[in-house]
Amino acid sequence: MRAPQFIKRMNPPEMIIFGFLSVILIGSIFLALPISDQNGQATSYLDSLFMAVSATCVTGLAVVNTADHWNNLGQVMILIMVEVGGLGFMSFLVLLLNMTGQHPSFKSKMLIRDAYNFTSFNGGVDLVKAIVKLSLSIQLIGAILLSLDFIPKFGWGKGIWFSVFHAVSAHSNAGFDLFKTSLFQFRDNPYVLFVMSILILSGSFGFIVWFDLLNWRRIGKVTLHSRMALTMTAILVIAGTIL
Repeated sequence: MRAPQFIKRMNPPEMIIFGFLSVILIGSIFLALPISDQNGQATSYLDSLFMAVSATCVTGLAVVNTADHWNNLGQVMILIMVEVGGLGFMSFLVLLLNMTGQHPSFKSKMLIRDAYNFTSFNGGVDLVKAIVKLSLSIQLIGAILLSLDFIPKFGWGKGIWFSVFHAVSAHSNAGFDLFKTSLFQFRDNPYVLFVMSILILSGSFGFIVWFDLLNWRRIGKVTLHSRMALTMTAILVIAGTIL
């Protein structure tokens, strides 16, 4: 299936913007439909659009309570947009090309370079694959760890869903939750708070830091950006906790 001509004429930055806007538009339409609402009623498009923007841009701001307002379909749509926003639109292009056995074109490599601020596009596709696999693995491990606490509390179905949703949300630094009072009920639960904290930290580093960490054995050093990011993160977390 060939892309429309207007898409072919776009330069890489325009295609990246178009991709994110497409995700937001499709997500907002689904959220506005009655099939996404707990009570089977249509949600105002303005509210749905705001939620779609917030989820895709992983801000965590919400105009309706995620747990009370959206049914499973609505929550799944929010989770998909959070994942797209957290991993990046181009990550899913790379995965799609990989699953279909296609080799990325020169323009696709340029898109990947511009999307992740790589200095060149040599090896960019393989790097994005590795980072996406690592991110998904961290989310899976986080979901499994959370399920050890959530399943006994909420049962198998809800426990597994809560574990997956909050692992993805925390790793993406999205701020969305399915509890009516955020994480207040876990304020004296060190296990859940520790797992969530590790997920949040692991997702906050960014692609450049993960690139350096994944290539540390081969290169033997990390960039100044990564050293500063890791050092300041450690200082802020430790100092903030003590203070």
